Amino acid sequence: MIKTIFSLLCVFVFSVSAFSQEMTIKVYFANENSNPNIEDCTKVEPAKRTISKTKAVAKAALEELFKGVSPKEREKGFSSLSQNETRDILKSIKIKNKSAYVNFRNTVYRQTETATTSCGSGIFMASIEATLKQFPTIEKVFYAIEGSPADFYDWVQIGECPEELKNCSCKDF
Repeated sequence: MIKTIFSLLCVFVFSVSAFSQEMTIKVYFANENSNPNIEDCTKVEPAKRTISKTKAVAKAALEELFKGVSPKEREKGFSSLSQNETRDILKSIKIKNKSAYVNFRNTVYRQTETATTSCGSGIFMASIEATLKQFPTIEKVFYAIEGSPADFYDWVQIGECPEELKNCSCKDF
């Protein structure tokens, strides 16, 4: 009798979770409590978010990241660019061969000015990379503005494109 009840309970719990319309993801932000004065410009920590279930989870995760920190997250020491700075900057994201190709609209230039400081670009890119690399299908992240990786890496003052992009190839964006 107890085994039957336990079996039925397990089936019920599995059925409810299998048909859930939500999922939990992590978005990564700087956190002043664990990184006072943001001394390490690449240190980010996760904040959990619940989103509608989707197959385009990488895009949904970036959209959550670009919403910025919530008031509750801010109380916990998290900080980020504001939603006004990151609104509609994402043009597309493509996943290919365990790499994410993040393509920004040209509005990124005027809306996210602090992302071009050395520390600002470190936090900006670390937040994106940590958020995307939580997914097992992503190991590397590459960036472009309007399909041009050269423009992105010049804008954030890195200069050269990563070697894997072979002469700043635009083909995967």
